[in-house]
Amino acid sequence: MIVSRHKKNSDIAGYVLYMWQIEDLLRASKLDMNTIRETIIKQYEQPEDVKKELEEWYENLVVMMRNEKKEESGHLQVITNTVNDMNRLHITLMHSKKEVGYQHQFMKAVPLIKELEEKMQPRPEHDIELMLAAMYNAFVLKLQEKEISEGTNEALKVFGKTLSMLSAKYREDQKGELNPE
Repeated sequence: MIVSRHKKNSDIAGYVLYMWQIEDLLRASKLDMNTIRETIIKQYEQPEDVKKELEEWYENLVVMMRNEKKEESGHLQVITNTVNDMNRLHITLMHSKKEVGYQHQFMKAVPLIKELEEKMQPRPEHDIELMLAAMYNAFVLKLQEKEISEGTNEALKVFGKTLSMLSAKYREDQKGELNPE
């Protein structure tokens, strides 16, 4: 909750990746609040009122995951909506005469996206979801101490830079400071 709140305001791509990690963490805890209290919340060195707020946040996520039938896989609708919002902004930026820098950066990602498209299962809805999924999958592989190829690492750098630029534009848009025309 503390990290997600900060990331949501400063780095929307990081926020999505963090929330996907939280979903997996909750699944690993079998969506059991006792396990979540013992293995996650207890680790926070925070005052009791903050821990209580954290517990409510995790509990709300658990309820949402159950209600949306995301106990085994998939992403919460609220996170999917955020990814779709990022994609809508991406499309706007790609059609803007003012956003040439973003367009050039994204064009570097296109061949890498096309290469990955065939390999991703389930197939992402759009390019932004694909780049986010690639970043998340690489994170999971690193946690599992599995090797990531040089080519994949290079692609991740391009995706990371593209998503970073999109996150900055998203932040500007949220503040009402973006005028892409």
